[in-house]
Amino acid sequence: MSSGGADVVEALSTAARQRLRAGAAPAAVCGELAEQTRWWWDAALAVGQALGIPEAELLRRLHSEPDQTQSEFRPGEENLYGELLETAGVFDVPKQLDGTELAIAKHLRSAMGAMGGVASGHGLGLSRWFVLGELTSVFCSLARIGPRTTRGRPAEFWEALASAGRAWPTAPVEELIVANTNDGLASARIRSHSPNSSLTGPT
Repeated sequence: MSSGGADVVEALSTAARQRLRAGAAPAAVCGELAEQTRWWWDAALAVGQALGIPEAELLRRLHSEPDQTQSEFRPGEENLYGELLETAGVFDVPKQLDGTELAIAKHLRSAMGAMGGVASGHGLGLSRWFVLGELTSVFCSLARIGPRTTRGRPAEFWEALASAGRAWPTAPVEELIVANTNDGLASARIRSHSPNSSLTGPT
C-alpha cells in the first residue's frame, strides 16, 4: 500500500492525539489529516495509533485494500473518507466487558446464530455494537428483527434472548423492548420462554 513513510505517519499521529484530546471525533480527525497528505491511509493509520488500534486490526476492519478505498474518492472528499471509515467501524475502540456482560454477549450471539441469517448491513451494525459493548442496542435490535421465517430456529432464538434478559439485574425486559422497539409481541415471546414472569432485562 502507498505511504509517505514512518516519519509522516508519526507526525500525523502526534496531530491526531492532540485533536482527539481536544474532543474531535475520529472521523473528523482522519479527514483533516488526509487533507495534509497524498496517502490517506497514513491519516487513518495515525488516528488508529492515537486510539491504540494496531494497523493489522485497522486493515481487518476495512475489508478492502487502502489504495482501492482511496480511489473511490476525489480530492476535496477527505471528510467523506473519514466518515466511511467511521461507518465501517475502523476506529471503534473495544470496550472491556465484565463477567456479566460477557455472559450476556454469549447469549446474544447464540440468538444471532439462531436467526437463520443476518443481512449484511444489520450484521455490521450488530458487530460494531458488540465491539463497543452496546449490548442493550444488540438486544433490542434482535428482539425487533426476530428470526427468519424459513431458516431461523424461533424457539432457540427467543430462549437465548430470554437468557440474556435474565442475566441483566434491572429493568423489566418487556418494558425495555416496548420502549425501544414498540414491539409488544417480542416482549410476549421472550416472556413465554422465561421460567417466570419476573424476567428482568438490561438498562
